[in-house]
Amino acid sequence: CLVNFAVKPGLSSTILLYEFDPQGRLVHRHSHAVPGFAFLHDFAITPNYCLFFQNPVSFNPVPYAIGLKGAAECISFNPKQPTQAILIPRNGKDPVQFIEAPPSFVFHHANAFEADGKVYLDSICYREFPTLKGGEDYRQVNFDAVPEGQLWRFELDLAQGKATETCLIERCCEFPVLHPDRVGRPYRYLYMGAALRSRGNAPLQALLKRDLETGADQLWTLGARGFMGEPNFVPHPQGQAEDDGWVLMLLYDAAEQRSELAILAAKDITAGPIARLKLKHHVPYGLHGSFTSQYFGPDAKA
Repeated sequence: CLVNFAVKPGLSSTILLYEFDPQGRLVHRHSHAVPGFAFLHDFAITPNYCLFFQNPVSFNPVPYAIGLKGAAECISFNPKQPTQAILIPRNGKDPVQFIEAPPSFVFHHANAFEADGKVYLDSICYREFPTLKGGEDYRQVNFDAVPEGQLWRFELDLAQGKATETCLIERCCEFPVLHPDRVGRPYRYLYMGAALRSRGNAPLQALLKRDLETGADQLWTLGARGFMGEPNFVPHPQGQAEDDGWVLMLLYDAAEQRSELAILAAKDITAGPIARLKLKHHVPYGLHGSFTSQYFGPDAKA
């Protein structure tokens, strides 16, 4: 099924949840009010829950409404306010549970799963809202002054109403993806964009594969002038192992000033791409992508 959400932010926010069957028919819809302003970009699911992180931020709409600031510049981070983990039962009937976690900011969650009566949530966390000053030239950004994203695991004890957090990856990283069959379930392999250096903030210039069972990493990079967006994991149709498949990435080669699609074997990304489809031009930098086996281009016979 497909699970999605919408949010109506305000002094009190409303989260709306939708579930669709494989034919695209809406089979379940429910809404829930949560106190305070809710900045929700992403969520995670398990068989029984939809999980959100309510970041400790506030929004002042006045400068945005009169055109003085962009929307992101109107967001303020409060380091003294905890992050709220919101667990909404997917049946739409049981009560919503709130669990406090240390203050942080999350755009993207990697995955969530249930085990031993607890819920585990893996997320890319920032120590505060990562924003740039208005009018700042992005080419002159001091990355050391901007908080980096790191992969953290949150153990949510539903019975005790308590959260315990552990940093899994200290290297700056973002856009985590995994085998789609492991979404909402225990999993082993995670793929994401990462910085070349092991500490501190920096652009995403490498593909990182983490084995969550052994802690081993694999890393591949296009080079000092290569930049990447979100990877996509494409399962092998006859695959048996969790990492049977391919990782697709749209890269920008600053040396050649053009983009390319790189395809890597997911089992060993250190071997580099098995195919590189180079374009004659650049593609404006984006955030998210998805894979479909259906072809939408011009007729190949034409």
